Amino acid sequence: MVTMSQKRQQFGSITLARARSAADLKQLLVDPWLKTDTIIIKPNWVSTEPSGFTDSQTLRMFLEALDSHIVVTECLHIGRSMNLLKDGMSFTVQGQKVNWKWLMKGEGWKWLLENPDWDWFKKGEHWNQIRKEDKAFLDEYGFTDLFKEFNVDYVNVTEEVWNGREADPAEVKRVVELQFTPVQTERLYGMVPKKLYDLRRSTFISLARLKNYATFTMKNLFGLIADPFRAWWHGPKNSRIAQSIVDINKVYRALFNVYGICEAMNTLAVPSSKGKFETFYGGRFSIVESVGLLVFGRDLVSLDAILLNLTDHLKLQETNRLALDLAEQEFGSYDRNVLKDAKMKVGNWIPR
Repeated sequence: MVTMSQKRQQFGSITLARARSAADLKQLLVDPWLKTDTIIIKPNWVSTEPSGFTDSQTLRMFLEALDSHIVVTECLHIGRSMNLLKDGMSFTVQGQKVNWKWLMKGEGWKWLLENPDWDWFKKGEHWNQIRKEDKAFLDEYGFTDLFKEFNVDYVNVTEEVWNGREADPAEVKRVVELQFTPVQTERLYGMVPKKLYDLRRSTFISLARLKNYATFTMKNLFGLIADPFRAWWHGPKNSRIAQSIVDINKVYRALFNVYGICEAMNTLAVPSSKGKFETFYGGRFSIVESVGLLVFGRDLVSLDAILLNLTDHLKLQETNRLALDLAEQEFGSYDRNVLKDAKMKVGNWIPR
């Protein structure tokens, strides 16, 4: 029989564990931060690619394991919002008919870098359509029923901010700058829904998804930037993304007790030239079932450093390295000594 001690390893303040059920989670998630009256969870819903987002089965396990009232928060996002219209709505740019999918790379991505204002999208039917797409996502993938069953409140950041229901930006700025250096783009101070701000000092879980490209708990909070596609926040050749990641983390760390969890409990996408699946941005991958991996702790810098070291075979290593280096300057350094130890003891827990 495998004991719980054999199913978990501790590396400083970060735990790597095997977990495949709500019962496993109950034994593992014992931090006092996870015993508060209300817990906010930010899942990873950037796309609907197979094994590429927080699924309802995994989220159910967390809802069963946590005894708090749960608030789930996310933004509208074009990358997951073509459930009804395959390519999204059409519109015209400089006489050329394009669509939402066009925005996601190439010339569309460049256009967004030069035109970061989303007023055009708020007008007409674009906003209404993406609302329908978001509802279709929640319905189709089982979240609507799950939220009803567990009395979960769903706060969509884009909806709240675009409808003028954000917290006072001046007050958010004051709170953030009492603890951290100012963010580079002050628009971020106006992107916190009042519904979330009113829950400040609650525990906020960044529930990241281990995927076939490196993106962990700090990057997951990048998804709280209200724009429904964040090309501008990436910047030309990803020149802004590290600062954007760290700045949105400043905002939420100033307001909440941010706790990091990265999971591959059910499945994991693994890069493979002969894989059955292919990502929108290129690269084939296979899916490994029943991985049962959970990595968690309060220190998101240390957590992401360990994961980055364990997943050096994945894409976007350099982007995440730059964000990690910048985060160290703001939030404190991580222990380099644990990286080698973690790789030696649990490196084979992550399929390649």
